[in-house]
This record gives sequence, structure tokens and C-alpha cells, in this order.
Amino acid sequence: MTLIGSLVLGLVLSSVAVAVAGLLVAGLGNVWIWRRCELFPTERKAARTAQRVGWAAALFAVVMALFG
Repeated sequence: MTLIGSLVLGLVLSSVAVAVAGLLVAGLGNVWIWRRCELFPTERKAARTAQRVGWAAALFAVVMALFG
């Protein structure tokens, strides 16, 4: 939201400085949040399992939408 808001505000005000400041705030905020939440890459096996569960959930949603 910070990223989009800064770009729109920068375009409205015709200010490159506002757009660049917003990009910096959004980027630094994302890095801070990732470190605070300890969101690091997962193991391959866990990623594969999550992908399978995601596909199964999508398939279930499609079947329910068609026949439910």
C-alpha cells in the first residue's frame, strides 16, 4: 500500500522525490517485516508439500463451484 500510495502521490504532485521516498520506505519496511517475522526460505520438501496442498485446495474449490 505504501508503494502504490507513494507512486500515485508522486505522480499527482509531479514530484520524483516523493515517489523515490515512498519506494525506499516500502522496500525498507518489507525487509524489516521479513526479519521481524523470521520469514526465511523453507526446505524443498516443505515447499513441495505446500504446493500439493495448494493444488488440492484449488481442485476442491473448482469441483465445489461446478457441482456444489
